[in-house]
Amino acid sequence: MMMSSPPTPPSVPASALPASVREGSKADRQAYTAALGFEQMLLGQLVGEMLPKGTMTEGPHAAAMQEAFTGGLIANGGIGLAAQLYPSMRKDAS
Repeated sequence: MMMSSPPTPPSVPASALPASVREGSKADRQAYTAALGFEQMLLGQLVGEMLPKGTMTEGPHAAAMQEAFTGGLIANGGIGLAAQLYPSMRKDAS
């Protein structure tokens, strides 16, 4: 089985970021982007498993279809996992 390359960091409109991240430092934005990247990878796996077997999970366009579903979820704020992970990913977290 061939492993796919890791997804590119998610592109999320600034308005979808929490205010503390928008107003924070570059390191804050990088930490939140990393948390979103993890959420994106997890959602990609979940989307792949939840879709019924058929044209959306098999064939030449399956990966693009799954990435579109995942990208749509992330672009609209995801499922909240990144917001839960972010505090522990900040460099100044104790």
